[in-house]
Amino acid sequence: MNIELRALVDKVGLTTLEMERTRFEFCFACASRINHLLELDEALSAYQAFKSYLEGKLIQVEFENLQESILSIANKHQGSKSLDGTKHSAVSATYALANAINGNAVAAAEYAAYSKAYGYGGYAVSDVESYQEEYSAQVAILTELLAQKNSL
Repeated sequence: MNIELRALVDKVGLTTLEMERTRFEFCFACASRINHLLELDEALSAYQAFKSYLEGKLIQVEFENLQESILSIANKHQGSKSLDGTKHSAVSATYALANAINGNAVAAAEYAAYSKAYGYGGYAVSDVESYQEEYSAQVAILTELLAQKNSL
């Protein structure tokens, strides 16, 4: 659990309507850090659609449909077919994306960190140190987005 991120999210009111754009930008940044771990074509397409939404190329109704469909995609993910034992990494990456698209910043960040740690190998998920680099990066990303927002 990224305690520093959770505190920052609470402090700035990231879940409020006025912070929606920043929240989605943060969510997309978290998903972008692990998008290479996505395996399902539907998830890869959803990632691209999310990017299009942030670029203003996807209308709200299409985005709302995407929010519904990505949850279904994540819930039916069977895991990776790879032999390296990283199937949970791909599943977690898909859940990170689903939460990101739905604006659940903390869940998106935590699934992304878990996915990245699992990508190191199954042993890493129980090692707190495996998460620290990603946790620090997430706090830095949100801090930068907030600084950009405040400078406008």
